[in-house]
Amino acid sequence: MFHNEQSLITRKMILEAKWNHMFLEKGSETIDMMQIELELKEIKRQLREQAVFKVREELEEDLDIAS
Repeated sequence: MFHNEQSLITRKMILEAKWNHMFLEKGSETIDMMQIELELKEIKRQLREQAVFKVREELEEDLDIAS
């Protein structure tokens, strides 16, 4: 399921800030922080997937115009 790119970026920034805050409080990585990292990886994957999809659409449009 695709989420809005802006909402993914917003969520990513919130999670990164939360991770940073937790690290400053604890001084080392915790299990909760590892879970945040997994969520961040998934968000990054979704953003990459959307970027690839967007480029493919643009290429298909360019090919249609060229033919």
